[in-house]
Amino acid sequence: GVKYVVDNKKAVEDADVVIVSVPVEVAPDVIAEVAPLMKDGSLLIEITSIKTETISSMMKHAPLGVELVSIHPMFGPRIKDVKGQTIVLIPVRSEKWFRKIMVFLEKEGAEVIVSTCEEHDRMMSIVQGLTHFTSMVFAGVIREMNVDLKESRKFSTPIYNAFLPMVYRVVCQNPELYAQLQVHNPHVLEVQEKFISQAIKLNEETRKKNAKEIIKQIVSSCKHFMTTESSTTLLSMSDRMVSILQRERNILESLIGRKICLENVQTGKIHIGILKKVSANTIEIEESKKKIVNLSLFNVMLLDEKATMEVRRSIFGESSLDFSVILPLDFDPEMCREIVEKFLPEAFKVEVLETYVGEQIPAGFRSITLRIHYPKDENSKNIYIKTENLLKRIGGKLR
Repeated sequence: GVKYVVDNKKAVEDADVVIVSVPVEVAPDVIAEVAPLMKDGSLLIEITSIKTETISSMMKHAPLGVELVSIHPMFGPRIKDVKGQTIVLIPVRSEKWFRKIMVFLEKEGAEVIVSTCEEHDRMMSIVQGLTHFTSMVFAGVIREMNVDLKESRKFSTPIYNAFLPMVYRVVCQNPELYAQLQVHNPHVLEVQEKFISQAIKLNEETRKKNAKEIIKQIVSSCKHFMTTESSTTLLSMSDRMVSILQRERNILESLIGRKICLENVQTGKIHIGILKKVSANTIEIEESKKKIVNLSLFNVMLLDEKATMEVRRSIFGESSLDFSVILPLDFDPEMCREIVEKFLPEAFKVEVLETYVGEQIPAGFRSITLRIHYPKDENSKNIYIKTENLLKRIGGKLR
């Protein structure tokens, strides 16, 4: 039901809400084109990472009857849900619409920060500008020294393992975006100059082998961190990042020998197979008897049992087995179903087909027929043996 219009001017002339979400270098020109044509009472929203030039264009070109709101989601397109994510809102000129937007985002679970153009761009010169600049410099050093990253990770520390993917995100995702964030933020040059100054000082003291001065600088920086942010919070965040990686590895190690489902977080490709080996940086799975696949631990995500079942079901289809078991009359059929479903992870669904009390069933007992649904790639003999053992353990007798 969405209408596509080639002409921007025609697209906005009768719109209640216009959202401009284009690269930061062209955003002011797009706003200048469409804003003058908007009707009174409408809302113009711009979504860029740098606000100075875009908000200036909004104020200059939008009629007074048009409300203006600037938004900056503090996450990229790989994040599919706003819940728990930070979104910055700037009420440039808005009475009716701003409150509606804020309530909507908070209802969706977003962490909303209300800011100004000046405050936003100053903070972004650190949060984005300095962080990205540091990553670019780091990557440049790695490139110039021709470091083999795969080889370096054999010697990696937990911090190196956590830091390297962050650098990769900056230099290997969208170079145009990261370049524009450096160029268009009016406060970034000051930040870059401070960075270079600090690097030169550290380099000079290193040349002098002046460890005392380096320690002094580190301690001074530490004191600043401790006065402006809870030191325990930052340390806990660091520990948590490291522990998450270790926890994921531990979970995978506990699944060795079992069939698992992995999703490549970069490509979305699904890998299904028997987990054979987990090392510091790689996972080895047997996708078939003649195909062993080695995957990077950092490029894959382990799908939970429910998601794994759905993927296997969609790829391979489903099969089913029926079991009739005799149990005492006071044994609830639904409880029987729940027990089998809980202790048979190979099945994605267990249902009660029928219950029967009659001449063929001893007095005080009844027959319960269960249907076990499982993916076709599962071993049916394995399903049969496990289900049979489960039913016997709860006192049942197969018919």
